[in-house]
Amino acid sequence: MKHHLHSLLAALAMMAGTCAFAAPAPDSPADDTAVHDYVLTMDKVKAYEAADADLQAAARSSNALRGEIRQMAHEPDATSADLIAKFDKHPEIFAFYSKQGLSKVDAALIPVTLLPACSAAQSPELAAGMSGLVAPQQVDFCKANMSELQSMPIFSAGPN
Repeated sequence: MKHHLHSLLAALAMMAGTCAFAAPAPDSPADDTAVHDYVLTMDKVKAYEAADADLQAAARSSNALRGEIRQMAHEPDATSADLIAKFDKHPEIFAFYSKQGLSKVDAALIPVTLLPACSAAQSPELAAGMSGLVAPQQVDFCKANMSELQSMPIFSAGPN
């Protein structure tokens, strides 16, 4: 069951933003805890969206940046540590997130936390199966901000 849940979360996460930064669901208890304990705020989500939009705009006119994004997308990302390490390896990409005041942890965990939490907020059946990965405060955040969140590109399929 947990493997199927992780597959679902991975599919949801891959719909976020640039996909290069959307990670598969965590595969270890430490990753479960990192995602479960991550605190979502509207300021952070908006900053992530702004950074992602700026990155996508810059990538449209830069072959080098598009290459970096592709390279980053193909690097290992089975754990939250892997996700954060991607930003260590690609500081020119992280600069877009840093400019918006986000840490590497924020840039790595916002998409993998937000999408499952908001899916759980919309489906009680899904919420029951994700209780170990999704915190009640994350679900509450999504419920309180659902209409605004649904208007954001992070909820659209594929890159901006």
